[in-house]
Amino acid sequence: MPVCEPWPIDTSCQPGWDALPADTRATAQDWATGILDALTGRQFHQCPVVVRPCGERCGSAAGYLTFPVDGASGLGAPWMVPYVSGGVWRNCHCAGPCACRARCEAYLAGPVAEILEVKVDGSVVEPSSYQRVNGSILVRTDGECWPECQDLNLPDTEPGTWSVRMRPGQMLPRIGEIAAGQLAAEYAKSCSGDASCALPQQLTSLTRSGIDVQVMDPSTLLDDGLTGLADVDLFIRAVNPKRRTRGSRVLSPDLPRQRTMTP
Repeated sequence: MPVCEPWPIDTSCQPGWDALPADTRATAQDWATGILDALTGRQFHQCPVVVRPCGERCGSAAGYLTFPVDGASGLGAPWMVPYVSGGVWRNCHCAGPCACRARCEAYLAGPVAEILEVKVDGSVVEPSSYQRVNGSILVRTDGECWPECQDLNLPDTEPGTWSVRMRPGQMLPRIGEIAAGQLAAEYAKSCSGDASCALPQQLTSLTRSGIDVQVMDPSTLLDDGLTGLADVDLFIRAVNPKRRTRGSRVLSPDLPRQRTMTP
């Protein structure tokens, strides 16, 4: 199973949190971040995965070559090479790559919240040797280049391979940490039997001593994608106003494919 870290949470506005037992706090954090992850469409950084990118020119010289290919590549490429851009076939007529792009880059299926590690030939690449641009393009900056091909039958600890260990998704904003902290604190109160817990209960109507109390059914709240905590629900509405369960995906023949594995 992949090792997943819960969202970071901010409990600075939750008095009594630090006095709770460590196991109660850990359980509350797991519960709160799991619920918010689902209610926000699972768009924020997820469990880490390992991807094995495939180079754009991977294959024999006699095979199909995709953009960019130049006549000086030594592969016998013609002076004009067709490629696909934005769903439109175009011709590349130049001595080098025909695009506004770095000399050596690799596309990662995004969004990417964080690059954790890059390995080439089984060895970890120094992070200062590359940078991430446009969110999901990994650019080599040390004068070297990413391998054009690799043997996917071998683990990424062997020569002839390369891999990227990353955390897919968006970075969690600060308001998400605050919302998760509040939800975790209220769950911890519920778990401890604290009567001040603000989480909605099943009670829908109670009249006692001239006082009427009504509490919304939490199952109704979940149908609306909410928790019943005003500040937490503001965060949910802000980042997931359409109540999507997952982010949208775009499939295109223009984009290179990659193999994704869990660590």
